[in-house]
Amino acid sequence: MKKTFKLLAIAAFALAFQTLSAQNKFIGSVKYNIEAAGKTQEVSLKIYEDNALFKTEGSHILIRGRKFYTAQDFSQYIGYLKSNDVWDSPYEGDGKILIKHELEQKDIDSLTIPCTEGFYFEYIDGETKEIAGWTAKKVRYHIFNDEGEDKGFEAWYTDEIGPEYDFIMLQGLRGLPLEFTVTSEDGSKVSYRAIEIKKEKLKDTEFLLPAGFKELPEEELNGIIQAIQEGIELLNM
Repeated sequence: MKKTFKLLAIAAFALAFQTLSAQNKFIGSVKYNIEAAGKTQEVSLKIYEDNALFKTEGSHILIRGRKFYTAQDFSQYIGYLKSNDVWDSPYEGDGKILIKHELEQKDIDSLTIPCTEGFYFEYIDGETKEIAGWTAKKVRYHIFNDEGEDKGFEAWYTDEIGPEYDFIMLQGLRGLPLEFTVTSEDGSKVSYRAIEIKKEKLKDTEFLLPAGFKELPEEELNGIIQAIQEGIELLNM
């Protein structure tokens, strides 16, 4: 199961994160700077105690404790491909898809066991620094490529805000990521840093699942994404 966890596409990165347990009573938002290819983008994560919400156009990620939900709207892509007669998939829905996940204790236990494939977290005791006014702790994220090489990196996080585990950015991290840099195989870098953490008045009703989305198995979602990619490639030939 550990290997099935992975960094969500750092592409259009809607990034989000989270932390601690139901003991956390923080209600507010965390704003991040994402830097890539000389450009900077700001994104925000809303937090209501042990719930976290990240929304972008066409994507809605909700965390509730050890459960998380991804709602993705592919209706425009599918409609466009159908109108051009290049949609090749048995899927007949409207493209509004909901995927549910839950982190089990055995999965949690596996995430700190050293290995040479997949990934694991190495929490570093005694090293801290301040980020956006909060004390951040250090963790080493070990992730291995197909050749067994460790392509990991260091990250800074807090366990004083939000859900117990991160399901959005560094999946399985025991806390809310505040700062880290990812280097891809081609040497390009994407950096994330929390620049503002502030308390706000939020309603728990903002942390509801969006209406109109149908739950599907993750395997079926992967097939739909592949069909979209293949359709777009055909149109670009």
